Amino acid sequence: VAATKMNGEGVRAVPLAGHVGFDSMPDQLVNKSVNRGFCFNILCVGETGLGKSTLMDTLFNTKFEGEPTQHNQPGVTLKSNTYELQESNVRLKLTVVNTVGFGDQINKEDSYKSIVEFIDAQFEAYLQEELKIKRTLHSYHDTRIHACLYFIAPTGHSLKSLDLVTMKKLDSKVNIIPIVAKSDAISKSELAKFKIKITSELVSNGVQIYQFPTDDESVAEINSTMNVRPTFPPHFLHFHL
Repeated sequence: VAATKMNGEGVRAVPLAGHVGFDSMPDQLVNKSVNRGFCFNILCVGETGLGKSTLMDTLFNTKFEGEPTQHNQPGVTLKSNTYELQESNVRLKLTVVNTVGFGDQINKEDSYKSIVEFIDAQFEAYLQEELKIKRTLHSYHDTRIHACLYFIAPTGHSLKSLDLVTMKKLDSKVNIIPIVAKSDAISKSELAKFKIKITSELVSNGVQIYQFPTDDESVAEINSTMNVRPTFPPHFLHFHL
């Protein structure tokens, strides 16, 4: 690239740092995203003792801080922790939101309300940031939930009423990925029947769960299989995400 002065006295050369063209735009976007880092927010919903914290440690190969929750919580509260992770040159700001005391109360009618209010509050906070005259979305910590891992107790029978009601309240607000917790507690044949039973109940109750994308040929086959069998053991979760 060269620029000629108006008086024709000479030519000023402008050196380039690399190739310029439409074909280089994807690489530029990837480099920009990697330099900026990524943000991922996970909501873990499930009864106390189903292994939510253990699964998070396994997924990200990290020992997250936290102590076991007791079963004597008066109500459902949401605990949010943010961590800065890095693998190679990729940085990830991970936020894990845990539902403390979920399912521990005798009266569970309002157990889902705290979760719904929390999700709505994150949407409202982002909207208020967008409505500002001087927005700083490039540096704003987006706390909106990207995925909800819903832990189902391995009863081998049917879904609990609490699970159906909660998932029905959340499916329009967040991507729900149901997980059979501690699936090694039941046999493989019982687990297969349990998965079929869960899928049937979700469909009959109109609960919409996350559908894995199939537009990418490299993952289309395995994601199509996951969409047919939406629930799976936690020790297979890291393999499919």
